Amino acid sequence: MGSSQVKGSNYAWAIAISCIAFYAVPLGFAANHAGLFLTPVINEFGWSQTEASLFMSIQPWVAAICTPFAGKLIMKYNPRWILGAAVLVFGLANLACAWFTAPWQWNVYGVLYGASAAFWMYIATPTMVNRWFAKNNGSVIGAIGVFVSLFGAIMSPIIGGWIATWGWQQARIICSVIVLVAGAGVTFALLRESPEKMGVKPWGYDAAEADRAKSAEAKVTEVKETQGLTRGEALKQPALWLLILMAGMFVISASFVQQLARYASTNTLFTDGAAVGALAVSVAMVTSMIGKFGLGWISDHFGAKMSGIVAGVLGAAGAAVALVSGGSEMMFYVGVGLFGIGYSALNVVPPLTCQQAFGDKDYASVFSVVATGLNVFSGFSALIYAQIFDITGSYAGAFWMNIIFYVLIVVLALIIVPMGRRAWAK
Repeated sequence: MGSSQVKGSNYAWAIAISCIAFYAVPLGFAANHAGLFLTPVINEFGWSQTEASLFMSIQPWVAAICTPFAGKLIMKYNPRWILGAAVLVFGLANLACAWFTAPWQWNVYGVLYGASAAFWMYIATPTMVNRWFAKNNGSVIGAIGVFVSLFGAIMSPIIGGWIATWGWQQARIICSVIVLVAGAGVTFALLRESPEKMGVKPWGYDAAEADRAKSAEAKVTEVKETQGLTRGEALKQPALWLLILMAGMFVISASFVQQLARYASTNTLFTDGAAVGALAVSVAMVTSMIGKFGLGWISDHFGAKMSGIVAGVLGAAGAAVALVSGGSEMMFYVGVGLFGIGYSALNVVPPLTCQQAFGDKDYASVFSVVATGLNVFSGFSALIYAQIFDITGSYAGAFWMNIIFYVLIVVLALIIVPMGRRAWAK
């Protein structure tokens, strides 16, 4: 192996670090902690919860509108500058919130958040990993996703402490500076467009080529960069629309984690519902970290189809166990733990299924269609759960909905990749 190829193989890990920078850092140090700032903001300005949290509904809708354009720009121009600028916009908008005093300003933040997230939240990581890793890309995507959960678990109590000690404005400033330096700064410094532009090979190229020659498994799990469908061709395939449906069910189910604390507090059979709910969220975070890496590994070795089946089975089982747990706190934690593995698939199974079903030829543009649908479904998630509880007075309907969704995900996982590959794979 020549030195340039070694450099190319090794530099792929710098790309993985840059993915953590533009994806895990904005989420883990800022975006995923929006709820921590709601109460102090409401208390200071006297706003209603709807006024203070409307930006959370605006964000996914704006992201849905911008995602198709984001995919095209990432394919056409150098992602180093595109993604670096997107994180920079998010970081500056998040920083500006420290001086906001009116609800409309937070709504503007929701617009900027959504527009920037269209680039870095769903599309960019699998696109860059698929370009730079010819082998084990599922494990790498899963490992990058682990950092989102890890940063979130570590930073939530820390940010809460900052808010209590210094106030929400100062805490917001600190979080934003971290995003600007560790997010945008590292992205600009490390991210590169492609191995070809650097004159090197993707990591694992030789091993992947050898596997393709001798392994039927590799024909499904690994794809040459020139193979696959264009966006226009993929739009004509039923498999793409089924994948959008699968991604939508994943994101709605994943949103249920935000309802666990509320469910536990309303369960009169628990001795201390608030404490049970808080621990349940932590359990889900821990198992989701295991799930992200594990599902990526399964995709590498057995295909995205098997990864989707495992996620669906465990997600359905977890929701069912939690539903019938009654007053058994341990049984509830077991169910939540299994559910955590199921919902961890959100950022792992859809992008890998897309790659294995439609190839790498126009991956970013094709997956941008899936991400657009995912954002649309995400915009409905909170409303769906609120309506179920308001109409029925309990969360039983929400549990049953998630069980049905995960069973359907198993069915879809069985057919999407074979159906999509028929159009191009020989």
